[in-house]
Amino acid sequence: MKFIKKMGSLAAAVIMMASMPCIAAFAAAEQDVAGLWINEVCTQNKSSFTDSLGKASDWIELYNGGSEDIDLSGFGLSDSADAPMKFVFPSGTVIKRGEHLLLAASKDQLTELNTGFALSKSGETLVLSASDGTMLQTVEVPALAEDTTYGRTPDGGSSFAVMAPTPAAANRTAPAEPVFSLESGFYSAGSVNELTISSSDTVYYTLDGSDPTTSETAIVYSGAVPMYDRSIDENVYSKYQHQDNSPYSVTLNQRFNANPEKFDKATVVRAASKSEDGSFSRVVTKTFFVMSDDKLAYYSAIPVVSLVTDPDNLFDKDKGIYVAGQQYLDWKNSPDYDPRKSEWDTDNVANFFSKGKEWEREADITYFKDGELGFSQKMGIRIKGASTRNSQTKSFNVYARSEYGDSKLDYKLIDDNYAADDGKTVKRYDSFSLRAVAWVDRMRERVVHSSLCDIPSLATYDSDRCMLFIDGELWGMYEIIEKSSDYYIQSNYGVPAENVVMIKNGEVEEGTDSDLEELEALGEFCRKNDMTSAANYEYVTSKVDVESLIDCYCAGLYLGTWDWPNHNYLMWRNSGEAIEGNPYSDGKWRFGSFDFDYSVGLTYQSFGGVEGYQYDSFRKMDNSLKGMPTSIFAGLLKNPQFRQQFADRFYSYAYSVFEPSKMTAELDDEENRYMDYMTMTAWRWNNGRPNSDYNTFLSQQRSYYHNEMEKMRTFFKRRAEYAVEDMQNYLGLSKNTATVTVTAQGMGSLSVNSADAAFSGGVWTGSFDSGKTVTITAKPADGYTFAGWSGAVSSDSATITVTADKAVTLVCTFNKTEYGRGDVNMDGSVNTADLVFMSQYLLGREEFTQKQSELADMNEDGSADIFDMVSLRKELLKS
Repeated sequence: MKFIKKMGSLAAAVIMMASMPCIAAFAAAEQDVAGLWINEVCTQNKSSFTDSLGKASDWIELYNGGSEDIDLSGFGLSDSADAPMKFVFPSGTVIKRGEHLLLAASKDQLTELNTGFALSKSGETLVLSASDGTMLQTVEVPALAEDTTYGRTPDGGSSFAVMAPTPAAANRTAPAEPVFSLESGFYSAGSVNELTISSSDTVYYTLDGSDPTTSETAIVYSGAVPMYDRSIDENVYSKYQHQDNSPYSVTLNQRFNANPEKFDKATVVRAASKSEDGSFSRVVTKTFFVMSDDKLAYYSAIPVVSLVTDPDNLFDKDKGIYVAGQQYLDWKNSPDYDPRKSEWDTDNVANFFSKGKEWEREADITYFKDGELGFSQKMGIRIKGASTRNSQTKSFNVYARSEYGDSKLDYKLIDDNYAADDGKTVKRYDSFSLRAVAWVDRMRERVVHSSLCDIPSLATYDSDRCMLFIDGELWGMYEIIEKSSDYYIQSNYGVPAENVVMIKNGEVEEGTDSDLEELEALGEFCRKNDMTSAANYEYVTSKVDVESLIDCYCAGLYLGTWDWPNHNYLMWRNSGEAIEGNPYSDGKWRFGSFDFDYSVGLTYQSFGGVEGYQYDSFRKMDNSLKGMPTSIFAGLLKNPQFRQQFADRFYSYAYSVFEPSKMTAELDDEENRYMDYMTMTAWRWNNGRPNSDYNTFLSQQRSYYHNEMEKMRTFFKRRAEYAVEDMQNYLGLSKNTATVTVTAQGMGSLSVNSADAAFSGGVWTGSFDSGKTVTITAKPADGYTFAGWSGAVSSDSATITVTADKAVTLVCTFNKTEYGRGDVNMDGSVNTADLVFMSQYLLGREEFTQKQSELADMNEDGSADIFDMVSLRKELLKS
């Protein structure tokens, strides 16, 4: 069939070429085209023009600067000199003298003039041709940011500039942005002493983070800006003392005070050019760290984020998102105020408890890794969290939007963040969070996620650590973390953002109220109906991905999570058509878990209970059976098949996912890499203990953090002996059960006692009567070969036999095999056998796997067809 399709497209191309002379029908008499120009081009339109379908199409503007009207009938416009007549102007198209003519550049069917081809944001070539095919103009358009254009200055002029969009109107150019002699970055003290700024216009700049086009502190540039190690300067924005009833307090809790000691700082320079007519260029923001060599080494070992925004956006009593604000005082002095309320209640009226787009502010986010500049982008920021909004170190949500610049962040922000659908690194974000790491419980979150992020069925947030500076001042260690959104699902699971439905903590994040009602009805169905009925069970499992549900509850129950199960969860599904080859697009509800701060034994002993590793999470879950989504889980537990599947998966969490030696290594790494940054952050904010001695404080803090890490190590060492027994008691399972757990390195599957078994998140666990013989065969995936067994059994044989005794753990290693193009049968060599196999495939007698299709695609055009077979034959004849 692929061969027939290919021949069909060839035939169509031949027919098209044969019909090309018909273009001559549009030919008009030779005419004067003086003054006709490609005048302005927009390759990333977001808001400047809306087409007849209501979409923001890219566009091209022509301008007639001549003295006569011009008939464009039969003229051509194209993005390729080899095909200059991609778009032909309809008969009767006239551009009058002095007029601008706008064309949409879209592949959609539109009612207005439309080229039929789209424009590339990374750069484009545009060709304008006369009706006789004579090339009139070629314009090379550079890569453009969103809602910027490349246009002539002035209209019809010979010079081009990047400018604000002016569709179907005269081009207007703002003053050129000022040019800095240095790029944002880290510099050794003494290696740089000054910064120069150049512009053909007057430059205004600020050093306090404020906007130089409006700030009273703006300075007219008249000479070099001094560059030095600013750690000697006094703190400004973090130098506050909490005062009750002050709208400028960053917390409602009176015990918090910032440390008055001087801390590391960056020089933040914001500058704009001002022309003679009083108009300003765009503001350019740069961050410079001038430090001693030991400090440079300190900050090169961890990513650094510089958040720069007008200080009023954070600390003004009316618009500042970081302070209590005037509204807090007004509320506190009103009859509605209850003095018994906790300052941590999320319904307190304060600026930092306020939500929504109206509480979003523009900021420049600059990211450094290994001491080098990664990216700098204008983005939106909001305060993030629930009760932690009352903390002195607040968390932020960060948004890429076209109103600030680009609508996406194109950068590999988080290492080892791989998409579940194709295994590729996530390199594009629409948003992310900067979460404060001011408490030891954030260590728990980080370590838990490091293990859960390898389980594709469970949506979790990948993260990295960084040191955050706000308007040049050190704020402390933060976590860069993925933010749940429709685009998060798209980038991680390959489902288009517009088709994502998401419910988070019982509220609609994406979708409609009917989606939530459908979910609640499903929970009610599970509560009221017999789940041992095959029909009822099949109905529920047609709506819910069983593997994802089981992983969600295995994680929460094993970790002893305190604020759970019907909290700190999300559910999502695809509302569009299923995507071929993407198992996550089948429309079933899938689960995600987050906020594991109160887990791994943190809470229970603190509340007078048992040690965290002893806590019976199943007993706690019994108090939440009627809520969502536990009503679905609890209902399905009544089905024997589901109950056994859950039990086997729970064993894998005990003996593989959170295996003690693995988790000890994770905790050791966490402590070794981040202890210095944690203790510095604690000293930065004094943790509510002013006037502490530096060395004494750091010693005590290190001891405290180490002891907390020891508690976590103990949790993972002891948890299985209690949690497994609690699970067996809850489900009524035999205690005379042994488990076999296999962890995969590489890609493959298993056969267990002649039955196929798949890995989930790289782990498979089965439970058996103690003493039973189990036969396991390793089956490598396409592109992999079996390399051997290790653990309880060491063997090079693909098939092994083990005796189930307590908890048997094995490691099965698959090595990736590199196959040459043309090795269609994947036997390690390219020969006539591959040619025969390929011919059988083209005749419909054999099937290709995806990998085999890639190897057969000799000409790399995306399909395996007769032309690839010819190419393969030629290669074999050469050899």
